[in-house]
Amino acid sequence: MQVYNTHGVEFQGGQPRMAGIVHKTHLALNTSHPLHMTRTATPPDAERVTEGFAAALGEALRRTEEMDVRSQDLTMKAVYEPDSVNAHEVVLAAEKARFALNLTKTVADGMIRAFKELSNPR
Repeated sequence: MQVYNTHGVEFQGGQPRMAGIVHKTHLALNTSHPLHMTRTATPPDAERVTEGFAAALGEALRRTEEMDVRSQDLTMKAVYEPDSVNAHEVVLAAEKARFALNLTKTVADGMIRAFKELSNPR
């Protein structure tokens, strides 16, 4: 995992882009286990921000669904094959899925509330 710190936003051609110095802070934990954090050579793609709200919302919903399916799969595996999965993996997957679903519900409720406010003539 890397922590990036950028300062400022510049507008080239009407599109916002991060500007300034990038400070990289590499965390000390780096092992060969696939569940551990690893170092990356490049920061996240800044162009991904300009995909649009609909694409970002669709991606978030897809990832929420993936978390829920993974949680259900691990729970079933823990019931039928208890030696093949660790209990903490099941609990973490369930909590991630629960948090993602609650966040999705909160965002959806906010969008509905904003739509009602915008469509309500005063």
